[in-house]
Amino acid sequence: MPRTKEAPAPQPAAPTTEIREPTQTQQLMLDAPWGDDLCVISARGTGKSWGIALLLARDAAHFKDRFAALVTRQTYQGLTELQGLLWRYFSQAFPGTTYSGSDLTFRLGGKEMPFGRVELAYVGSGPGEQVRALARLQGRSFVLAVHDEVGAHFDSSFIDTAAATLRGPAGVPTRTVLLGNPGGPAHPWLQARYGIPAGYPEPGRAARFWSEDAGKHCIFASFTAASNQHLDLEQYIRNIRVAAGDDPALLDAWLHGRLDVDIAGAFFGSSFSARRSIRDVKPGGINAEELRRAFVCMDWGCAAPTVAYLCLPDPAGTPKGSIWLLDEFYVASSTKGGQRDWTRGNYLSNAEQAAGIIEWLGRWKLRPTSTKVVCDDAVFNATGGPKGSTAGDFKDAGCPLHRAGKMNLREANGLSLVRTMLNAAGRDAETPWLQWSMACQGLMATWPTLPRHPRDVECIADGCANHSLDAVRYGVNWWRAKWLVGAVSSPVW
Repeated sequence: MPRTKEAPAPQPAAPTTEIREPTQTQQLMLDAPWGDDLCVISARGTGKSWGIALLLARDAAHFKDRFAALVTRQTYQGLTELQGLLWRYFSQAFPGTTYSGSDLTFRLGGKEMPFGRVELAYVGSGPGEQVRALARLQGRSFVLAVHDEVGAHFDSSFIDTAAATLRGPAGVPTRTVLLGNPGGPAHPWLQARYGIPAGYPEPGRAARFWSEDAGKHCIFASFTAASNQHLDLEQYIRNIRVAAGDDPALLDAWLHGRLDVDIAGAFFGSSFSARRSIRDVKPGGINAEELRRAFVCMDWGCAAPTVAYLCLPDPAGTPKGSIWLLDEFYVASSTKGGQRDWTRGNYLSNAEQAAGIIEWLGRWKLRPTSTKVVCDDAVFNATGGPKGSTAGDFKDAGCPLHRAGKMNLREANGLSLVRTMLNAAGRDAETPWLQWSMACQGLMATWPTLPRHPRDVECIADGCANHSLDAVRYGVNWWRAKWLVGAVSSPVW
């Protein structure tokens, strides 16, 4: 059996006085009660990473050999940077500390761990990597979990599952600390779980509330870049302006730590504008003759949400080829606090979902037998359902489905078409528009923060909450093909 070599990390440079006084973010991390969870979603450059070192050292000095902490970051490269920072601090605070690269663990004070241990882990950017990361944590026990860069998590599944590793000896409270920036893929669920229950306190002020999801008190706070007195603020703002591009909402979030704003994410950028695209309507607000032209676009899911939209093509006052999303059908679970979880389905059967579609359309005095329901082609595959396929189950329940023909157009081309319609809405009289009503809450909660794929910038990243976008993309592609081709009475050669 090969020996596990345990060696210290590379020796740091000569120690310098890097922290003259803690920033406001770091002070809150130190002042928060041990038994409360903490969520700090702040501007970039507020000192969160150094705050991790201060927090871990303070807790290790207090709990000594009973202390065990888990610290996660999104990528291995980011984790390596944090490891170097922690080594510089721990080697001075706890002489004799060792670091093992084989298990990514600091043994504070030496191999006997008189001040406990700190274990590092990287999460990865996709669902598969998160599953492997969780597998490495099985059977481990910690009293503190610090999840850095939490704004880059597509959903809360990793953090929720990792909470099962929080089990400490009697008298040692356990808690979770979340640190990150707004404007990333986690923006919607961080709003639902922390921002809304906390009442969105102004930057620099913390709010304590009871979390139904965690079953304990949580503290939420945000801070601006100006709260870091050690930062060259002018140079920092210049760099952030370049990184934010032409998205003023993203710039506002990064500079001021705003979680209560709708961010036009990296994929759609400034093309997404609720102000230009919202055109509200209620059931009964469209006459029956116009509704005869309406159709439904749907993205089916079971563990993932099922999303459908009632689409009215060529609404009055818009360029030809435009689409107006009149209503939304979004089957998703809820958090324990009662907020919608846009990333998880309810595991409803196909018959139950079909009944929901029929009831939903009934509000507009429509039925799926006369209004086409366009869906992902995959639902017609033989999946072993009671009627051979998902589409068969829906048809048997009185809701026949029609193929969207998604294979007729590359995903990147379909997304480009949606982006063009978003960009044209309300300002280009020659290009088709995409508009929606206030009922489309899932769309407005998920579209703004959808990130680009790291290997194909023309597509959406894997694992994010793109169910609403997929449904609309199917509908836009299907209607666009009809609009461009049309119907002819003689063959076209």
